[in-house]
Amino acid sequence: MSRKPADEAEGVIEDNEDVNAPVRPEDKAPPDQRLLFSSPSLPLLAVCWILLLLIMGLRIYFSSVISEQNVKLIKENQELMKENQELKENFTKQIKDLEDNCEKFNVNRAQWTIDSYCPADTHKVRKCSACQRGWTKIQKSCFVFHNGEAPPDPKTWEEARENCRGRGGDLVVVHDEEEKNVIDGKITHIPVPNGYWMGLRVEGGTWKWIDGTNLTDASWMEPPAEGHCAVSLGNKGWTSVKCDEKRTRICSQKALSVDDFIQGFNFYRK
Repeated sequence: MSRKPADEAEGVIEDNEDVNAPVRPEDKAPPDQRLLFSSPSLPLLAVCWILLLLIMGLRIYFSSVISEQNVKLIKENQELMKENQELKENFTKQIKDLEDNCEKFNVNRAQWTIDSYCPADTHKVRKCSACQRGWTKIQKSCFVFHNGEAPPDPKTWEEARENCRGRGGDLVVVHDEEEKNVIDGKITHIPVPNGYWMGLRVEGGTWKWIDGTNLTDASWMEPPAEGHCAVSLGNKGWTSVKCDEKRTRICSQKALSVDDFIQGFNFYRK
């Protein structure tokens, strides 16, 4: 069957369009490779490979970082264990030294107590008393009146109290009228120009003893004034002066009992 002239013209036009169309890479490729270029799964496959490579790279990187951190942590832990061991050994040594020092102190203290309360005479015979040498027993307490210090060593109230504590006592506390009369009478026989500090001072607008009790008889002392402490002038009474002035002092401590001597000797014999 013969083609019509119109059909032949259309065929020529189509052929010309095919000739003038740009040549694509896949058109030059062999038939089997053209399938790859035209496959819709190719971009997805490339993305998967890229993600896989990225994941592997990140895994290698983080594994390296974690490994370095583990090495660092292990090293720091070893250092901490070493420091802890050194601290433990040092602490143990300090405790041992402290125990040794305490034992030596207790032995020395016991020896000092024996020598102070039970001095030996020229025949090495010991005679014990409730108060150490130089202290006077008044009722159940021992007192020492610092009136004959050479050279004179007056102190502020705080300094005087610290000095009494260093002697194993404290500034005197007067509990009743009888004890007050005895102490004032003793001071009258050993007077000093400015009187003796006592363990009484103004706290919060109230006269208060160092044992925490309040002055019960207001007639013994002038009205309280902040920053003032009490001084005994013997039979001339008590007076209030500023605590930073300097005076001598009366120290006191509890008189030892028979039980105290027994405990002291038993400890010393251990």
